Amino acid sequence: MEKKIVRDVLFLSQVSKPASQEDLYLAKDLQDTLLANRETCVGLAANMIGE
Repeated sequence: MEKKIVRDVLFLSQVSKPASQEDLYLAKDLQDTLLANRETCVGLAANMIGE
C-alpha cells in the first residue's frame, strides 16, 4: 500500500530499532511507495513512511 512520505525532521531524527520478521510487511509498503514516487525518490527507510 502506498504511504505518504514523512518529511518531518524531528520525527525522522528519532532513534530507530532493528527490523524483525514481524516487519516484513513493511517491505511491500516501501516498494509501493517508492514506485509511486520513482520520479522524485531514489530510496526510502521505514521511518519515512511513518513506521
